[in-house]
Amino acid sequence: MRAVSSEDQQGRVEVLADPVPGFDSDPELITLVCRAAEAALDAEHSVGPDAVTVLLSDDSRLRQLNREFNGEDAVTDVLSFNEVDGWHNGTPPEQVAGDEFSIPGEEQRLGEIVISLQQTKRQSDERSVPFERELAMLTVHGVLHLLGYDHADPEEERVMFGKTDAVLARLFGSL
Repeated sequence: MRAVSSEDQQGRVEVLADPVPGFDSDPELITLVCRAAEAALDAEHSVGPDAVTVLLSDDSRLRQLNREFNGEDAVTDVLSFNEVDGWHNGTPPEQVAGDEFSIPGEEQRLGEIVISLQQTKRQSDERSVPFERELAMLTVHGVLHLLGYDHADPEEERVMFGKTDAVLARLFGSL
């Protein structure tokens, strides 16, 4: 089912792509997603597990996952699934609660991000921004959620979106 796979040089980011009608598994898009996730990790992650998988998929998968995990029967743009609970605003769990990360014999992963390419396209059209920038923004947004950032209240939103904008500015300034 997953047609394309790409990993960053450090093995931290893996990008997978489901076949999605109307979207080619463009290697440049896969590379962009990988670079966006790397840039977010470089900017906001300092210790602990940092392996992230990003799955590029379609509306139906995002709707199903959103229903299953959030109880919302609606398409969404991006979902993040932490494998290490307890992150808060970029602070790792052992600094929040005094716990240790390592579990003997287990690979430590930060988590997974799933993005709907179809919803990304609709949003890029609505916002009049390039599809690539919207895709990079959703990738960074997903990584920040894995690191415990949220946007449930106005102050959290200001912080999280400010960090997203800063990472995107560095990323697109370097392309």
